Amino acid sequence: MRLLALIFLVPAAMAQSPALQPAALRCEHRSDPLGIDETKPRLSWQLAAANTRARGLKQSAYRIQAASTREGLRRGHADLWDTGKVESDQSVLVPYQGRPLTSGIEVWWRVRVWDQSGAASAWSRAARWSMGLLQPGDWQGKWIGWEEKGVYKNPRSPFQLLGKARWIWYPEGDP
Repeated sequence: MRLLALIFLVPAAMAQSPALQPAALRCEHRSDPLGIDETKPRLSWQLAAANTRARGLKQSAYRIQAASTREGLRRGHADLWDTGKVESDQSVLVPYQGRPLTSGIEVWWRVRVWDQSGAASAWSRAARWSMGLLQPGDWQGKWIGWEEKGVYKNPRSPFQLLGKARWIWYPEGDP
């Protein structure tokens, strides 16, 4: 009798295990990009099958969470954005629609998906992106460069400093 119960319970448990897992998270087509200037970046992920022999798998829903810290995201504190469960098979270029992003902020995000049977995957690994400087006023501080004044004696000849430079000759001809 126990064997018969086990035979019926195993397939039922297998039916509830998720067939898909989100992987290869991307923001604006890049993995963990730094300094992006898109205020509503688009997020994408690939779907990995739990069983490589499975066929006919598809995503039926997703949920994205975004947080300002990795630890906050790990605890489920999505202070920037939480889509909730969204019934959709979209996994490419999903636009960020959370709190407005500011210059220099780092965003940690993750996604979970539901398969065609309604089984939820585990959360993906955490991915991130950071924002660049978005406003002209954000560009403050000292720039890297040559600030020596009065170097050029003739303003019409900015190449004066190259007066002692010599071209490299290639025996094969013009490089």
